Amino acid sequence: MHDTRTMHGWLGDETNHVAWRQFREHGRTLLVANANRTPAEQALGCDVFYNVTRHSLVLVQYKKLNAERGGFYYPNSDRNPAKELVRMRSLDRYAEMQAGLADEQRLDPGPSWIKLCHPRSVPPHTTEMIRGMYFSRRQFESLCDDDRLKDGRGGAVRFGYKNVPAYLDNTLFTRLAETGQIGTTGTSTDLVRQQVIRSFRGQRSLVLATLSGEEAPQAARNAQRRQAR
Repeated sequence: MHDTRTMHGWLGDETNHVAWRQFREHGRTLLVANANRTPAEQALGCDVFYNVTRHSLVLVQYKKLNAERGGFYYPNSDRNPAKELVRMRSLDRYAEMQAGLADEQRLDPGPSWIKLCHPRSVPPHTTEMIRGMYFSRRQFESLCDDDRLKDGRGGAVRFGYKNVPAYLDNTLFTRLAETGQIGTTGTSTDLVRQQVIRSFRGQRSLVLATLSGEEAPQAARNAQRRQAR
């Protein structure tokens, strides 16, 4: 809920629908919807980011670092990752099959990402997103087999700020998603619709964000941001 109403550097407005919030920046519009069909305390859902101009889809599954376990996340202690990773692989394969030779190139063309959220649920400043570590599905699975993440006792794999060698933070992830450097290529609204319906059928909470509007070259957008500061 906090992150759906916080977008640093963008002007936020209410819309005619209670679930939607609108942000504007330099001729572009970001619409964010927060739909929750389960109690927030019971399950963390997913975010669907759709860049209309770039035809790029990114889906983020959320997990939370456990403060009671030293700020680590143990995949083996979570009963959901196996099923979620199966769905992510299926989505990644489908997106790869839909990609065309004329589509834009991506640093990572897979739509599936995982964010491990910081144990502290309330950020120190209201203009900041909740801290966390972002991993592509492929990177996350690779790290699950990385000896550097084993706890040294029973050999269980754990993810935390103290041992993960590399990840994307909020700033890097949002800039890469915004500029279309990560995510699918040539994705139609049909695939976005499929993922939204699938989330609701699974009784999962969902945040959907769509970015559209005029897109100046990145150098021009960077200059506009500097002037706004």
